[in-house]
Amino acid sequence: MPQSLRYILCSCIFTMLFIGVYGQKDSTKKKTTVKTLAHDVYKSFVKVEGKREDSTFLQKSEASFKPYEGKGIRHIYIVNLSFSENVLDTSRNIISTLTRVADGLQSNTKDWVIREMLFVKKGQALDPYRLADNERFLRDQNFIKDARIVVRPVEEYPDSVDLYVRLRDVFSWGAEINTSGINNVKTSIYDANFLGMAQRLQYTLLYDKNRNPITGSEIRYRKTSVVGSFINLEAAYTTINQGGLATENETAYFLSLDRPLYTPNARFAGGLQLSKNRSTNVFEKPVPLFRDYKYQLGDVWLGYNIGVNKQKRKGSDDRSRRFVSVRYFNQHFDQLPKLDTFDLRYTNKRYVLGQFTWYKIDFYKTNYIYGFGRTEDLPVGMTRKVTIGPVQVDSLRRMYAGFEFDHWLVDKNENYWEYTLALGTNYYKKEWQDNSTLLNIGWYSRLMEFPRVKIRQYSNFSYAGIYNQHVYDPLHINNEFGLDEFGSDSIRARQRLSMGTETDLYTRWNILGFKIGFLAFAKATLMTPQQLGYWRGGLFPALGGGIRTRNENLIFGTIEARLTWFPHTLFGVNNFTINIRSNLRVKFTGSFVQAPWFALVK
Repeated sequence: MPQSLRYILCSCIFTMLFIGVYGQKDSTKKKTTVKTLAHDVYKSFVKVEGKREDSTFLQKSEASFKPYEGKGIRHIYIVNLSFSENVLDTSRNIISTLTRVADGLQSNTKDWVIREMLFVKKGQALDPYRLADNERFLRDQNFIKDARIVVRPVEEYPDSVDLYVRLRDVFSWGAEINTSGINNVKTSIYDANFLGMAQRLQYTLLYDKNRNPITGSEIRYRKTSVVGSFINLEAAYTTINQGGLATENETAYFLSLDRPLYTPNARFAGGLQLSKNRSTNVFEKPVPLFRDYKYQLGDVWLGYNIGVNKQKRKGSDDRSRRFVSVRYFNQHFDQLPKLDTFDLRYTNKRYVLGQFTWYKIDFYKTNYIYGFGRTEDLPVGMTRKVTIGPVQVDSLRRMYAGFEFDHWLVDKNENYWEYTLALGTNYYKKEWQDNSTLLNIGWYSRLMEFPRVKIRQYSNFSYAGIYNQHVYDPLHINNEFGLDEFGSDSIRARQRLSMGTETDLYTRWNILGFKIGFLAFAKATLMTPQQLGYWRGGLFPALGGGIRTRNENLIFGTIEARLTWFPHTLFGVNNFTINIRSNLRVKFTGSFVQAPWFALVK
């Protein structure tokens, strides 16, 4: 079974299981008969949903709060909605066997947990931008489907308002099954909102007949905003780690603390990551072939937001800020593997990076960019980053300097544009080495709505180059800036030029709540071999199409299947490929700044 089909399989199995098990227990509310169940299945599998009133919109996030600016907040009410309700209109209910089952099984987020994630308080003056930031922050949590903060005037107190925080959780239970036969099965079960307390608990079991021992496992825990501090905690222990160096099976311990800059009014952001990893020869490889290593990873950063009080001096419309931060990264091998040649992955690395960031970011509320109708928050504005600091790779010590500029805008025709320019260099013995350049431009058309479908067009252009290469890996073709369906890293170059376009079509069809969309695309990437001039490189075009599906009520993201035709390939790469990807969650990071790092290049 292809890896990503596990999500479709599990969701259908779990849905049917819930109907069978819980449907009988629900008799006190409404008796589930064959007729009602058949009616629900008909609506889920066959009937096309009606046109939604909120299906297309493009609005500044703070616009609905502007009329109430400066008024005092009298009360804040938390309204946890059921699966049958809509955050925009609670009078619109969709009552069915499936929604009753989900409501009975789901533990909605506790009111006190939601209050801990609010950064607007009773008694404060209403700030439209702060309220919009809070609404976006709630929507950014993966266990919440949608959130709205509704302002209600108080008739007897004209200078006061009440806030109603309306939330719809997703169904937070999930399972994953990945198998390549009866001798290799990997299964995960999780609850992304365990006990309704914004905590994720996940257990993974691997059965592989070729292993010794034949089973391995992983347990992972995550808590969002510990005791209202906006610090996220994550911890894990695994004997089946395939991340990190990704060359051998690893046993690893992992701990992470992260505090994003969730609003421009927050003062501090930072993070800490610690891990201890060791390769384990569970597949009993011969000693010369097994890479026996042990390493520790420490990564810590801290930043301060300059300009928090600037908003008060210049007015609430000024969102410009400056942010200064520093990061220390240390990957240290207690035991190195025995290698015949140098491999950059198996080296000690130590970075000390300082970064100065200018940013001014607002948001638009829209939908049908990355999802299937849920509210999406698009950044509009810019960030500029300057990064500098000493870096050490093995025994090589250099001074790094980088610059990155990101810009997002909505034009007068409601098209969405994004630009990225990233430059980086390393100074060593009066020489500039590993000089990198990346330019990426993306364009999303406005949503075109027709009686039964919605269409959005996407186009992209990117250029990347590495000059005076010494330590950096060469550029690859198989990533998001090239042809990520190509499936081979054998094409390596110092320059890469890519162009592409994609048409996304959203229908009103749905199967058990999984909405259906289609796509068609055309791409081309020009790769320059390291020894040749730019126009003597190889051109690799790609044409194809696919289907996407997503159930916005479930925890996992979009599932996508693509068929791609490559007219020109290399030896060992098929002209036709079928890629199935799952859990796609392409969206804005949720934080206004990130930890200092090298300028983007892939």
